[in-house]
Amino acid sequence: MTDSFVVTVAGAEQISPNLRRVTLTGEALRTWESTGQADEFVHVHIPDAEPAEGWEDDHDIARHYTIRRWNPQVPSVDIDIVTHGHGRGASWAREAVEGDAVAISDAHGYYSPPEGSTRRLLVADATGLPAVARILEEATPDETFDVLIELISMDDAIALPSPATVNVEWRVSGNGRGPSALVSCMERMDEPEGDVYVWVACESAQSRRARKFIKETWPRHYTLYRIVGYWHVDAEEQLRKWEALTDAQRERYMEIWDENRPDEVNWEELEPYLQELGL
Repeated sequence: MTDSFVVTVAGAEQISPNLRRVTLTGEALRTWESTGQADEFVHVHIPDAEPAEGWEDDHDIARHYTIRRWNPQVPSVDIDIVTHGHGRGASWAREAVEGDAVAISDAHGYYSPPEGSTRRLLVADATGLPAVARILEEATPDETFDVLIELISMDDAIALPSPATVNVEWRVSGNGRGPSALVSCMERMDEPEGDVYVWVACESAQSRRARKFIKETWPRHYTLYRIVGYWHVDAEEQLRKWEALTDAQRERYMEIWDENRPDEVNWEELEPYLQELGL
């Protein structure tokens, strides 16, 4: 079980029509530690109206969000949340007011370009936009980024300041409102050369399609790419399938996912097993 840090809402503001920033603060953040990775995330544990004791450790009420900004002096964290749906997280972000209590978990991150590499390809849907914004904000002048972002609306195309050289392509598609075009756009790109680091963050099924495409068409060492599934367009169906698995099937899943191996190495073995299970 990870540590949990009970915090309170310090404020909230609308960044774009479908993106809302919630600022969290509290003395517990003085012992919370950032990973330093620009796409780091926490689980935000959102209580029911009458939370039971220990609610901050209940993953049934947790949602996964990127830390957009960390201010250790206050201390506070900003979390930018896509609010176009009516799920627990989106509803909380829309309704959050100063003083509301939630808890956050330890931070974890994925974005890890290899040392010496300076060229990047970032591909994300709206849920990955906060991480893209932080990655670009914290980049160095010697880095070069090509960025593809799939939005709900062009009104969500926020400014992406960066000291790096950045080329951004915006498009409106996917995000639960129709078919995603991320992988089809990747298929039309030139294969990244040399040590370009590829980072993809989007809906889970699309992330798996992107991983398959990269492995088959842009073969590269696992240190040169990281693919992350942030959410499920069919979350209830996926949960139903997971709960229908036998204990032995779940145990096999856990055996495959070895925390001592890089995640992309784990996925090489896990993907065929998930397909076998119909997941």
